[in-house]
Amino acid sequence: MSEKLKELPVPFYLPAGRKNESRELYVQVFSEDTEKFVDYYYSFKTRDNEVLVIEEDGQIVSMLHLNPYPMIVNGYEVKSNYIVAVATKKEYRHRGYMRILLKKALRDMADMGMPFVFLMPASESIYAPFDFVWIGPYTPVPERVERMDAEGQNRYLAARYQLFCKRDSRYLEHHKAERRAEEGEQMPEKIPPFMARITDPVPMLRLVGSRQDGTCFLHIKDSLIDKNNGYFRWETFNGKASAEKLKDRPQRLDLDLTIGELASLIFGSLKCGLSEMV
Repeated sequence: MSEKLKELPVPFYLPAGRKNESRELYVQVFSEDTEKFVDYYYSFKTRDNEVLVIEEDGQIVSMLHLNPYPMIVNGYEVKSNYIVAVATKKEYRHRGYMRILLKKALRDMADMGMPFVFLMPASESIYAPFDFVWIGPYTPVPERVERMDAEGQNRYLAARYQLFCKRDSRYLEHHKAERRAEEGEQMPEKIPPFMARITDPVPMLRLVGSRQDGTCFLHIKDSLIDKNNGYFRWETFNGKASAEKLKDRPQRLDLDLTIGELASLIFGSLKCGLSEMV
């Protein structure tokens, strides 16, 4: 008689009052971060982020954090999440927990209509199988620009980039606190570039269009998010893009591609200016 397979754990979001319980795992895995920086992170970032976890044996053994950022893409403001603090306790690794967490988080964000998410990977090989693609290098903002107010920083960034994190009072408050937490610390010599993943192709396609008016019919395949599979119409008219998912296969098909290939196509056309660490 074969041994009964152990049921996969069910991930869940920590309620606000329990987010600090993830700190022990954070400190274990990200030992390079100073206590001062961890204090900053758990004082500021966990105010409004989501912490998705897996519990085993009465303890948090795997987690990822979704830190919210309003983004500007081609002049449009959209909501996105920065995936950070992806960690699993050493003795619980190689059980597929990261895949369970990512799949849950990506599907939830797709259900919210969030166009994309981004992260700074420890290694491309970890996230490429989940259809994350490179979108641009870490791009520090000059100190003279950091001294500007939010409106001035947004103008500076909009003049140079098509995709960046919008500056507002919350952003500036967090950035100032982060700078204080990093005083005396040296920046890493090499900072990895950013990767992103499309979570809902319809709002993503609406953010970008071709230089010429026209209609494109796409067939998209997504191995993680079922609702993203199917046929789509993508149209540009007078410089503005529209998109919708179709119920049936169109008579003409212009592109047949995976969600990762679509991400490479779209983000490859955008100049990104990202300088966020968490």
